[in-house]
Amino acid sequence: MLFKILKENSKSEIGNKYNFTDIKSIEDFKRQVPLTEYKYYEDYINRMANGEKNVLICDEVEYFGHTSGTTGKQKLIPATKASRKIASKYMALLMNKFSYENFKENWNYGKGLIIADIVVTTYTKGGIPICAATSGGMNGIRHILPYLYTSPIEVMKIKDKEAALYLHLLFALKETNLMYISGVFISNILDLFRVLEIKHEDLVRDIRRGRINNNINIDDNTKKSLNKHLSPNASRADMLEREFNRGFEGIARRIWTSLTYIATVTGANFSIYDDKVNYYTDSMPIYSPAYASTEAMIGINPYANKIRYVIIPDTVFYEFIPVNEGDKYSEHTLCLDELKKGQKYEVVITNYAGLYRYRLGDVIRVVDFYNNCPEIEFLYRKNQVLNMVAEKTNEEHLTNAIKNTMKKLNLNLIDYTTLPDNSITPGRYVFYFEFKDEMPKYKVDLLEKTLDSEIRNSNLAYDRARNNKKLGAVKVTLLAPNTFNIIKETLFTKGVSKSQIKVPRVIISNKNILNIINKNKI
Repeated sequence: MLFKILKENSKSEIGNKYNFTDIKSIEDFKRQVPLTEYKYYEDYINRMANGEKNVLICDEVEYFGHTSGTTGKQKLIPATKASRKIASKYMALLMNKFSYENFKENWNYGKGLIIADIVVTTYTKGGIPICAATSGGMNGIRHILPYLYTSPIEVMKIKDKEAALYLHLLFALKETNLMYISGVFISNILDLFRVLEIKHEDLVRDIRRGRINNNINIDDNTKKSLNKHLSPNASRADMLEREFNRGFEGIARRIWTSLTYIATVTGANFSIYDDKVNYYTDSMPIYSPAYASTEAMIGINPYANKIRYVIIPDTVFYEFIPVNEGDKYSEHTLCLDELKKGQKYEVVITNYAGLYRYRLGDVIRVVDFYNNCPEIEFLYRKNQVLNMVAEKTNEEHLTNAIKNTMKKLNLNLIDYTTLPDNSITPGRYVFYFEFKDEMPKYKVDLLEKTLDSEIRNSNLAYDRARNNKKLGAVKVTLLAPNTFNIIKETLFTKGVSKSQIKVPRVIISNKNILNIINKNKI
């Protein structure tokens, strides 16, 4: 596969620069082509965006994928028809195979509610579309969408996040045989259920009347088109009203009796949302089907009861940098067949769309082998780390500490982000939390003490830094209700797809989010 990629792009500018035609082995490749990061490609990608050909690839760019921007500014990642097809083969087909294998006792071939969009954010100067990778993929299979999902295609073109979630719900509530709910991230699923709880009366009314109410932020043509898919259904409205009046704990199973599973990315820092989704679904299985980024489709999860991914060997060419605590910056890479169980690695990829020996920034751990292929857990993003005195507190540490703290103090967390604070000596971590309920001052003190203790348990290097007085105790700042919704809306207006919005966990350089947080402190 590596030689195929090099051969196809040997006449590109970068192919000439690194003499792709002379590369006869993986060792040649590692010797001739340097490890790269996004900033290496920025000028090349800008030229491609302006319409220049044969720069990083010889193929046509179908669209530019917009990354979610959690680790700094958003990146534009080229995608070609070939790179999209390779990913969608797995996304569309193999994921369904494993879903069936895991849930076949309750399989009824019903449709799914999918929170996805095919919104093109904008176009480059050269006229190439810019969108989220998921939008590009969905657009590629748009002809089969009506057979798989409850939402008409018009819903997937709506830019307003609240309106889109409302309409996804409306069309799914019509469907008594709904089999699964799917979203890119579990935070999207939680947003969906929160809209259901807030807007349930409107939804019942719309189902009873068979048309969309005037408060939904969509244009008249879209409304007209969507109303054609609706007809009055008083008996379904009555049933829904009865169930909503009983409360929202376990609501999903009560209104969709055939509902079998939730398919969405969870685990790592997303697992803080699991308990809240479980409240609405009566702990329905959450299947985390795939590990993918805008740059690459990396792994498929064969298991419904655990979160681990089998690396897909033929979507990109992989290299892995061993991650050893205290190691100096390493340029030494291993191939897929050289990985060892229990070891951590940083992922490096060469893809079909112009990225060569590209450091993805993800750190994974090999937990087992599936046949001969590594089974991995995603651990954290390399540059989403709090590292004030070489203590390297990563997402895994934070997630464990926060989940344990919330459980111990029985708190209902909406969301959080963090900031390293060097304005005092010793420095400390500041946590910004939004809770569902108000919190008295004495409980904030208890929260700070418990959280600090849990981070110490989670990260021994942090514990040492606290003992040596190199770091001070954590500070907690409470945020007003709806703060994280405002943050998500801001990310959306900056071009992040509404189905790909992730709250950045560390906000060192994100001035927009810092401004929102400063305005919404309690």
